[in-house]
Amino acid sequence: MSTGNYATLGEDRYPFNVWYDEENRAIHLTCTDPRLTDENKQKPGFFTEFNANPRSADYDPANFNRFARYLRQQGKAAPDEVPVHPRQLAQRARVIEALAADG
Repeated sequence: MSTGNYATLGEDRYPFNVWYDEENRAIHLTCTDPRLTDENKQKPGFFTEFNANPRSADYDPANFNRFARYLRQQGKAAPDEVPVHPRQLAQRARVIEALAADG
C-alpha cells in the first residue's frame, strides 16, 4: 500500500494512520505507539478495521462513514458512505436482509 493513501490523525510522535483498502473494501486505523502492547508486552501498536459489510466481524457502518469522511477531507481515496444499521449480532440477519432488499 502506498503511503500516499494514508491520512494521519493525532500528534507527530505517535500518529494514527487511516487508509482505505479498496480490495477488501475496509478502512484501516493503525498506530505504532510502543505503549500499546499485547498481554505479553510484545507487538507494539494498534490495528483495527472498519467494514460496511454486515457479514464481516468488523462491521461498523457509523465508524466506517466517520473515517470515510475524514479520508475525503484529507484528499485521500475513500468509499461512499453507507446506511447505518445496528451492529449487534442479534440483529445482523435483519440488517443483511434490509441491505439485500435495498440493493
